[in-house]
Amino acid sequence: MTDNELRELMSVDVKKGSEALYKQYSQYIYAIVFRILRDCGSREDVEDCFAETFAEIIRRFDNIHGTTLKSYIGKAAQNRALNYRTSLRKNQVNTVPFELTEEPVTDNLQEQQEKKAKFNFLLEKIKELGEPDATIVVQKYYFGRKMAEIAEMTGLKPHAAQVRCGRALKKLRKDMEQWR
Repeated sequence: MTDNELRELMSVDVKKGSEALYKQYSQYIYAIVFRILRDCGSREDVEDCFAETFAEIIRRFDNIHGTTLKSYIGKAAQNRALNYRTSLRKNQVNTVPFELTEEPVTDNLQEQQEKKAKFNFLLEKIKELGEPDATIVVQKYYFGRKMAEIAEMTGLKPHAAQVRCGRALKKLRKDMEQWR
């Protein structure tokens, strides 16, 4: 279906026009959204962003003039996904997940309690680093992210994030000396 045929169908019957638009462009929209959100969002995030993008295109369809539908739809999907990614990353930076993992069961109860105390102490010291240092350390050593990704998440330059990470580790080493 051509752009003109699709525009005409949308002006006559929005429901049928929306179905035709979905049939023709849904994979294109989904591919753009997925490409942008795949490294920071879940499948549900991609689907939510896709639905929001498609709904926005339908709402603004009468205002699309002067460009091909494909270029407008591609740009709309890209902009929506980039905004969604920014929102996801802001939420990730503001909440540092410190999930306690299961400790392996040992025969020595005292050893197990000491490990747990050491782990809890380390978590407290990481929290005391403050932001963005705590986020940098957790993202680097708990989630294994690259420094460039962490810098983008925290809004720092990669070199600045690396320097902050080094200083934070030095402080943590000093704080953890009592456990050696």
